[in-house]
Amino acid sequence: MDDYTNELTVEMLQDGLYRKIAETIGIDNFYKLACTVGGSTIYIPRAESLLRPVRDAHIKAEFTGFNHVALAEKYNVTERWVRQLCGTGFAEGQIGFFDETFEP
Repeated sequence: MDDYTNELTVEMLQDGLYRKIAETIGIDNFYKLACTVGGSTIYIPRAESLLRPVRDAHIKAEFTGFNHVALAEKYNVTERWVRQLCGTGFAEGQIGFFDETFEP
């Protein structure tokens, strides 16, 4: 069957999702995809989901310890998400206001 791959064109596919995928990634890549997962039910995530780890890496790199709100606004995420990624913002060794180890 592989002998026919060089004759396959996008126009030979039925209109619909398969043709749209083949037009986007090319007929050769669509054939490779069919060889890899053909016959399976697969879920393809949204593009923004694929880029989320990159966005989160940028947030972590730009975190100064006290810019939760600014980063949340810049990256259109919640302040809670920034805190979950980066922590509360206390510097290592910093004494809290109600810290029991504080001695004046």
